[in-house]
Amino acid sequence: MFPSHLFRAIQPLRSSLLRSSATSTTAEALQSTRSRILSGSPATVFHRLNSTTTEPTEHQSPPTTPAVVPPSLRSYPYSLKTGTVVSVGRMDRTVRVSHRHTVWDSYLRKTYPKETTFLVSDPRNSLREGDVIEFSSGYPKSRHVHRVVERIIAPFGTPIEERAAVMTREERDAERAVKRAAKTERRETRRVEQNAGQAQGEEIVGSKEHVGRIRRLVHERVGGVQA
Repeated sequence: MFPSHLFRAIQPLRSSLLRSSATSTTAEALQSTRSRILSGSPATVFHRLNSTTTEPTEHQSPPTTPAVVPPSLRSYPYSLKTGTVVSVGRMDRTVRVSHRHTVWDSYLRKTYPKETTFLVSDPRNSLREGDVIEFSSGYPKSRHVHRVVERIIAPFGTPIEERAAVMTREERDAERAVKRAAKTERRETRRVEQNAGQAQGEEIVGSKEHVGRIRRLVHERVGGVQA
């Protein structure tokens, strides 16, 4: 056996060193606690050890109850793009916009022009076919519509003055806030009615316990077998 291996075999294990250091630290902590108890009053020391709240100092203000937080609206990151309206009228408050851009081919090491079509939300039906518009992403209206019109760059046909004004981002956020507040109010009203009906022992018409799709299928099959 080489001398280096002999030297390593003679040395103690790291786990024993860590255990001994932890034991010594715990012993020191216990010794300090005992000295504090012997020097001061035991009731005060035990009260301080058992308490989990901190006493407010002169500079700290007493804790206040938090106010009711209004329903928050999520802010989505967005990017601006320019495109031409190619289809209007086939969907309500939604148009089809063609966006021309370039893509990079990593194999040929060149850029090529490409045309991508997006579904853009038009809340007030103010767009016409042929308009050059600027639209933004980050507006989840439905499953396939995630973009909304921001402004009309170059109108085609009907002048802008004769159309409905395009909604700004502030107006859209305000409308979302109003809808969210109305939804929260309806939910709270429904919850209060259900609690009142349960307290009186009455059955509320229209209230139904939520059952998952898999559980509902299992109940139907088990009920059919039992029948």
